[in-house]
Amino acid sequence: MASTVALAASSSPSRLTLTRSPILNLTAAAAGFPAPMGSLAPSSSAMESLRLSKAPPLDPAWLQYEREMNLPTPRKVVPALVRQPVYADECRALHARMMAPGARDHHLAHGIAVRPFTVPSTLDGFPIPVIRYDLLPSPPDATTTAAPPAEPSAPADPLTVVVYYHGGGLHVGEADSEELSCRRILKDTGLPRPVLYSVGYRLMPQHAAATCVADAADGLARARARHPTARLLVVGSSSGGQLAALVTQAAPRGAVQGVVLRCPVTSDAFNGPAYVPARLRGLHTSAWDLSFLTSLLGIMKRAVPRDGLARMPLEAPEAVLAALPRHWVQVCTNDMLYSDGVCYAAALEAAGVDVAVDVVTGWPHTFWLSAPQLDRALEADRAMLAGLAWVARADAE
Repeated sequence: MASTVALAASSSPSRLTLTRSPILNLTAAAAGFPAPMGSLAPSSSAMESLRLSKAPPLDPAWLQYEREMNLPTPRKVVPALVRQPVYADECRALHARMMAPGARDHHLAHGIAVRPFTVPSTLDGFPIPVIRYDLLPSPPDATTTAAPPAEPSAPADPLTVVVYYHGGGLHVGEADSEELSCRRILKDTGLPRPVLYSVGYRLMPQHAAATCVADAADGLARARARHPTARLLVVGSSSGGQLAALVTQAAPRGAVQGVVLRCPVTSDAFNGPAYVPARLRGLHTSAWDLSFLTSLLGIMKRAVPRDGLARMPLEAPEAVLAALPRHWVQVCTNDMLYSDGVCYAAALEAAGVDVAVDVVTGWPHTFWLSAPQLDRALEADRAMLAGLAWVARADAE
């Protein structure tokens, strides 16, 4: 039977933290911003208390960062083919600064073996880039990087396998574009004998969204085949959350033991209410109100509904959702995708899935990726690590 993990206001009005409770009794006022207008029909779903009709004010620390970086709102749109190599280089440079000697995250630069390899696509044989991250047993003072043509052998059989999908709207990002998160998961979560695979799926517009999904599924299948007895966890951020949700829904029942989604894309609400299941439309508000627009994310209007996919994660039948493992979902209130995460959590809860939601109040979409140096970014990452540990121990509770 599913249990509900409650959300309670912390001492800071801009933060909400997880607590275990048989019910969720969070109100908008308790979170430090006005109660949303409008109403929902009475329901047992605890997630309905997370409905927002307007975004709360942005946190002063984020506003200060925007001023320092001169970030425009809305952000300038750059063609994907131009943005792809620039974004990849920017991510690598940012990670290098964060892990440089004397930097806060310097410990993440050491004690990890980084092994790129490829997985052949089941669609056309394309070599899908994958990066494998392993903890080095000793000494914890060097990072080993190699690029063998085939998948490397493991130094020891892992007990926990994490498959990671980066974000980027399915248009930008590579297997190492969220390396800081991957390394933090490996070193700081405390998972037993972990290994992490980051999948560099092909991107739009060069390839169809269906190819992105197929590459993501092939990456997961290889990890499962490689480690059939290990506990398998899936993590995805933004559009990587979309992929994480879709491949988990398609995986054999029981194949995945836990899922972490950070600001996930779960619907095509930007193309209209018809793309949100009727039972959840009253809960979905953020895609249709410009108060949720920020310098990090604007309106994601797709030229073709669902990017041509048969369905989005939120449109999965209840029987599919009911077969899913424990989920932890992180959402940011100042995000046009806020309701995507909340509605997916609500759908999971209604299907009887054990689910928890972490709400980051006053901050924009996946801000920890663009500004990892901020204190609140590290707090959000630590909440994610706790969420990952929570989904990993589902069978023990």
